[in-house]
Amino acid sequence: MTASRCYRIGGITLQIHSDLPLTDTTFSDKLELFGVDEPGDDAVTLYHHFELPAQVEPVEGIERYRKPPWAIYQTAQGYLYLGISPNGSTKRLWKVAVFNADHSVGHIYHPDGAGWSTGGNTALTSFPSDQILIAQLLADRRGCYLHSAGAILNGAGFLFVGHSEAGKSTTTQMLIDAGERGDLEVEILCDDRNIVRRFDDGWQVYGSWSHGDIPLVSATSAPLRAICFLEQAAENRLIPLIDRRQISSRLLACVIRPFVTAAWWDKTLDVVAKLAAESKFYVMRFDKSGKIVDELNSFDFGK
Repeated sequence: MTASRCYRIGGITLQIHSDLPLTDTTFSDKLELFGVDEPGDDAVTLYHHFELPAQVEPVEGIERYRKPPWAIYQTAQGYLYLGISPNGSTKRLWKVAVFNADHSVGHIYHPDGAGWSTGGNTALTSFPSDQILIAQLLADRRGCYLHSAGAILNGAGFLFVGHSEAGKSTTTQMLIDAGERGDLEVEILCDDRNIVRRFDDGWQVYGSWSHGDIPLVSATSAPLRAICFLEQAAENRLIPLIDRRQISSRLLACVIRPFVTAAWWDKTLDVVAKLAAESKFYVMRFDKSGKIVDELNSFDFGK
């Protein structure tokens, strides 16, 4: 039992501090897969408190976002998140969070400790999703979330990109089956949302705990080999894409967005433009027979 734990996602460590004890069951098992012993060089610190602050409305601030469950203000010190009711009222808040300007330090205030003590929390922030924070952090680190299934195939990172019903979970299951048959080496990262980041030596792909139908996730990362845009069809074929404008448009449609500021958007546009220019892209047309795995296993994606 402790009041401090560390979790790493997308190369960023979230160091969690709590006024109440943290145990092995405070967070769900999928989050515990991302647990690490030390913060590392790139750490974000979150403090959990279990009483709402007396003053929550910003004395001075600009409202940047208002759509239940959030009203978000930019202040001189950073950002104020108010957890508002479905009708938009701030009279009874379910959460308050205060972040500094780059979201590297946050104080999260709960009305009480009831939910925390129950355990099994599915978000380190205790928000409906951690993505609202992590997507902000990634933009400052040359990265973003993509709606995608992610996997490491024969040691290389692949993303299979598409929105709901595009076939991400179907693709993931076909890869799982192929790995069990021994057709290729497979490690599933996540079947719904994955992270890409640009480093000086190339692009890296990371799994996340935000899965879809298949609750199989991994904290592992790998160099990005290729991104495939999913198209369900009556054939199984990988078609190279070289039109960078078309690639950028497809990628932007699948970027996971937090509340969008001008600064976040500018940084993310730059990330997408560089990803489109520097990576390999394919349209993956496939049916449900699993034969597309043969194409993936034999196709020369290059390094």
